[in-house]
This record gives sequence, structure tokens and C-alpha cells, in this order.
Amino acid sequence: MTEPRPGDHTLTNEELATRAQEAKRVGRTGPFEELVARLERTLFGFLSVRVGNAADAEELVQETFLRAWNKLHYYDARYRFSTWLFTLAKRLAVSRARTRRPDVLPDEVLGGVSPEPDPADRSAQTEESSRVWDVAAKVLTPEQRSALWLRYAEDLSNEEIAAILGKRRVTVRVLLFRAREALGRALGEPDRRAATDSARLAALETAKGMHR
Repeated sequence: MTEPRPGDHTLTNEELATRAQEAKRVGRTGPFEELVARLERTLFGFLSVRVGNAADAEELVQETFLRAWNKLHYYDARYRFSTWLFTLAKRLAVSRARTRRPDVLPDEVLGGVSPEPDPADRSAQTEESSRVWDVAAKVLTPEQRSALWLRYAEDLSNEEIAAILGKRRVTVRVLLFRAREALGRALGEPDRRAATDSARLAALETAKGMHR
């Protein structure tokens, strides 16, 4: 089997994950390295918004990829790989003890993962984006922040967000409604549509900055 070249985007994440499963059986890591390269920054963004701490998010990124590598044989390519990965990350963020440092993947797998700083810091050039997430960290719950990020930065459906957060779709709708409402009040934007636009803009600007 030919391993994908670094930066080869001809395969979907799901196809690449299938190749990673096959490659792992014979001791090769190339396809999984490419998945790490593709998803490390967006995963760091999600975890930063989730836990509100860049250092913890950085450790959780490594722990999530370690968990994904160890459980790769459980992944079902009928579903989006990013949804499966974010689900692992969410569970680890909830359960991981703060004082416990994760094991790390071998260097040849992680390829020297070096996540970007906190999204608010990384998008300093976009002051409004930074302000929105700073406010969100103060007034929203981790679940609400996670739902907003997944909806506007990752453009996931309510069904996909529900799968990641372990909630029902109706619960996700309520989470998003209350998050936009609370964020709007905190930003001085009583119109919920204005709050929605602010959340969308902040997430998109942050995500764009992370992928530069």
C-alpha cells in the first residue's frame, strides 16, 4: 500500500483513516501522521474553547491523538472522522484529572505536534473575534462554548454536535439558543441575530487564523 505524501489532500479524512487502520496493522504510521497534520490545529481550537486554558488544551490534543491511535480499529468510516475525534476529545476534557499529564505518541506519529496558542491570542489581529471568545469564556458553560465552536468554526450539523457532546439534538438546539442569548446580553447585543452573527464571525476568523 502506498502511503499518502505529506500534505496530500486528495483523500478525505475518512479515506485516510481507513488507510491508517490498514497501515497500523503492518507497523506504518504515515496516514495517521497526515491526519494529525490536518486536524491538530482545529482540535486545539475546540479544546481551547472547551477548557479555556491553552496549556491544558495542548496536553489534551496529544492525549486525544494518543487515544485515537490506540482505538483506531474502532473507527467506522461510515461516519466523519473529525466527529469521532472530537468525541474522544470531549470525553477526555470532561474526565481527565488536571494534575495528570498524558502519555505522548511516538515522535514519528505526532511529528512534533505544536498547536497554535489560544485562539483569542492567535487572532489578536481580529479584536472583535478575541473579545467574543473572551466574553464567552466568562459567561458560557463549557458545553455552550463547545456547541458554538462546533457549529460556527467547524460548520457541523446539530446531529453531529449532539454525537460529539453526547446530547440529544433538541438539547443542542437549546444549548445554542441559550449560548447566543447569553453572549448577546454580555456583548450588549440584545438582538439574538446580532449575537449569532458575532459568534459566527468570531469562530470563522479564529479558524481562518489557525489555518494560515
